[in-house]
Amino acid sequence: MANVNANSILHARWNANVRWNAKMNGNARWRRRAAIARAHAERSNEQEMMTATNARRRAVAIAIASSSLALAPRASEAKLSGGPTGGIPIESFAPIPGTTPAILYYDLKGASGIEGGAPRGARVAVHYDLKFRNITIGTSRQGAGVTGGSPIGFQVGAKAGTPGGPFIEAFNVGIRGMGVGTVRRMIVPPEYAYGNLEVQEIPPGATVTLDLELLSVAKDPIRGGVAGVD
Repeated sequence: MANVNANSILHARWNANVRWNAKMNGNARWRRRAAIARAHAERSNEQEMMTATNARRRAVAIAIASSSLALAPRASEAKLSGGPTGGIPIESFAPIPGTTPAILYYDLKGASGIEGGAPRGARVAVHYDLKFRNITIGTSRQGAGVTGGSPIGFQVGAKAGTPGGPFIEAFNVGIRGMGVGTVRRMIVPPEYAYGNLEVQEIPPGATVTLDLELLSVAKDPIRGGVAGVD
């Protein structure tokens, strides 16, 4: 009887150990599964955060790029910035009739057009700025803030380079239609500038920029009207 009771006790303890081990193993498996689930959840959260961060970065990059494009000049304007037009769109210039190749002009002040103005034979006084690739080659405005500069005079229509005439033909052609006070910018091809000559920094066959301001047209003190005109 004692052996039976001992065996029963041992059997009961064995069963209890089996159940305990099973429970512990089950708990361990549950803990492993829980740990794996937490790891997956953490990785998912990290991936979502990275995705959100990347999305925000892309949005910021797109916004910066869009604002840069909005602020950037259009292609035609970008090419002209600081160029021979002085930043004025080339579409704003007009050709002077009868010039081949065309002298292009834009009236910065006065908008006189090319009709009328100082007639052929008139003696005029002008201010000028002559530039090549933004380099000032010649100007009558040196010291203009103090002395008013040194205007030059010429007879309209006199051959360029001769006594009484301007030093390049663009003066004769470009002054057409200008009234006193008009300021005109011209893009001058070499045919009306220095041609095939090399002058200072201007190479042969170069196009130049000429700004011209008409200051006065001489009057005939006896006959009245414009001096020098028959």
